[in-house]
Amino acid sequence: MLSATEERIRRDVVAAIDHLLREEMGEFGLKAVSVSAAEDHDGDPVLMVEAEYGPDGAPVEPRKVARLATKLRELLWNLGERRFPHIRHHFASDQRIAGYS
Repeated sequence: MLSATEERIRRDVVAAIDHLLREEMGEFGLKAVSVSAAEDHDGDPVLMVEAEYGPDGAPVEPRKVARLATKLRELLWNLGERRFPHIRHHFASDQRIAGYS
């Protein structure tokens, strides 16, 4: 039996994650998306989604970021992927937030 870190991620799952993040977060300067298999603190298999942003995007909308987690879980469930996704957003240090100066 493969451990969570050795289990492969289907190409269509990675492509769907990439597409969703670019569609939802592209305006905020999204530059790269990576997906890897991992285990959470309880040893359960999860997907780690890393999103890298550049400084040239529009101000980030916190509500859109918050809704992304739900959209991602629904997308994965519909694809038959049962691992829980953990998203880490790596914004530029000078990234602006909508509604804040």
